[in-house]
Amino acid sequence: MSIDKRTRRDFLKACARGAGVVAVGGVAAGLTLRADADKVWQLDPDVCTVCKDSTNSAGWGRCATECVLKNSAVKAVNNFDSCGYCFICPAYFDITSRQLDDGTFEGLICPQDAINRRLVGEADEYDPNNNFFEYTIDESKCTGCGLCVQHCKPPGGNGSLRLQVRHNLCEDCNQCTIATACPPTAFYRSRVTDRPAGYKRPESPARKRSAP
Repeated sequence: MSIDKRTRRDFLKACARGAGVVAVGGVAAGLTLRADADKVWQLDPDVCTVCKDSTNSAGWGRCATECVLKNSAVKAVNNFDSCGYCFICPAYFDITSRQLDDGTFEGLICPQDAINRRLVGEADEYDPNNNFFEYTIDESKCTGCGLCVQHCKPPGGNGSLRLQVRHNLCEDCNQCTIATACPPTAFYRSRVTDRPAGYKRPESPARKRSAP
């Protein structure tokens, strides 16, 4: 009888120890999840190579093809502080296409027609190259393919266009499929508080030029 009691007591102690281990593990897992919940996926534009999918000669980048969303959470954005507001933007116009009478070109770089071009300031009828144009991204159309970013890189452009994760769209997957497929590991996890600030639209060059 004493053997049975001791066996039962040892069994209960073992169960208690096992429950304690599970509880501690659960707390640790919870702390890890809470710590990771303060992080988001970022894309470092200084590391990003605007990769192309080797299976697609059109140049679609992995940000467009690897996202779990049908329309990628990665979008092209324009850093207006460094944009040249050019009459002929190499990331907007396909300068290898037929040139039109007004000096612009027939073809456009973006396959989704997601870049809007708008004149800012007064038009110079005598010298079109002296006109300033603002280039903005229609994110509802942008797939994050990166073709405009690629064409904006020096020496053709000034690098004002880049790709960026839009956190209001991102599913914040624990295992980001884009990060897994990213060749230069430009995708990384960082705290929400470290998230890069959004690009602000400065005063247009036309206004600056006319200021006294």
